[in-house]
Amino acid sequence: MSTLRVLASAKRQRFFGHIRATNVLPIYHLVRVAKAKNQYSPLMRTAALRNLVGIAPLEITKGACFAKRRRLVRAFYGI
Repeated sequence: MSTLRVLASAKRQRFFGHIRATNVLPIYHLVRVAKAKNQYSPLMRTAALRNLVGIAPLEITKGACFAKRRRLVRAFYGI
């Protein structure tokens, strides 16, 4: 059992916490969070978008790399 830990900055740790927190949300709620520029922080909105990209069906993402999938998901959901 390895006891090595990855040292990450506080901002990065907060971002990963947002990813874990938004992971349980349904798609319609993730879209709402990603669109709400005045209600949520940029890190929270980015985490919601990251989870949306991860759960988007293959018909939307077309099996592309992450950057292209993110653009396709944003276009599909109007973010």
